[in-house]
Amino acid sequence: MESTPRIEQTSTTKAMMYPAVEIDVWCLIQVQPDGTVTRVVDFDHPPLFVPASASDPVPSVDVTLDPSTGLWARIYHPPVSTDKQLPLIVYVHGGGFCLFSPGVDDFHRLATRLASATSSIVLSVAYRLAPEHRLPAAYDDLRAALRWLSNPDARQHLLASADLSRLFIMGDSAGGNIIHNVLASNEGPKLPGLKGVVLLQPFYSSEERTESEKASDEQGFLTVKIADACWVLARPESNEPRTRDHPFCCPPAEGLPDVAVMVVTGGRDVLSDRSVLLTAELKKLGREAVELHVFPEEEHAFYLPSQEREALTELMGLISKFVSRF
Repeated sequence: MESTPRIEQTSTTKAMMYPAVEIDVWCLIQVQPDGTVTRVVDFDHPPLFVPASASDPVPSVDVTLDPSTGLWARIYHPPVSTDKQLPLIVYVHGGGFCLFSPGVDDFHRLATRLASATSSIVLSVAYRLAPEHRLPAAYDDLRAALRWLSNPDARQHLLASADLSRLFIMGDSAGGNIIHNVLASNEGPKLPGLKGVVLLQPFYSSEERTESEKASDEQGFLTVKIADACWVLARPESNEPRTRDHPFCCPPAEGLPDVAVMVVTGGRDVLSDRSVLLTAELKKLGREAVELHVFPEEEHAFYLPSQEREALTELMGLISKFVSRF
């Protein structure tokens, strides 16, 4: 992404790899066959406070949620009266489980826009990244973030205006996968206030290719090759056999709670068929509050490169309408 911040010095660590191959994801992370991981950008050390500005009117603050793992989140407060009860959106960013954080410009601006458009408090979670922290580390971090909501410390940071009875969970790409797997498990906290789930181009996979994957020309932002590489980096080391038929890659539709679900995809997204299939499976289960929105001319992560695109404005309107129902 053009707006992704870059640094002169790289960070290099060691992580066990399989298979023994060389991997390069968007030139931001390189992995050698011996397991050496080199990151061009350091996503693990956020500033403590991000001030509002003329171009960034939504104030935000970074909060540590779990000191034992270094889990942190960025909280956004929309520019509305604090005596008004506001919905809470827990947002989980994308990046193939391997890249990015709430502090990356694109995701920071998206969360800012989300808070403003929906008049909601947004909690953007900085989960641990693979391959240094393979799945289920990201799932564990989202569970920890959801548990934190019931912590007295959360009220201090979220303000009394956060209405936990109007809770929404939203994730794009890998973030959508993280949400699905966490909500499908029995290990997370109970969420009686959960009203809706928003899945933006959720990152699913399997060994069997879909038609949209078969038709990939390997020229878009997300290609089959890059998606496969991310799964090699993210899948748990205990995955036997080592394939994309692991349950983490393709969680069952029935695992999602019976609440309102919005699924968004792009007509040129290599993963578009998987979003369409998920929606169809949910409707077969009798889920009535399920909606699919297809942006025919858009590819994967179309909402990130620019905050002024017509498609993003339309998307924010759809999400705002979705949230305002509750």
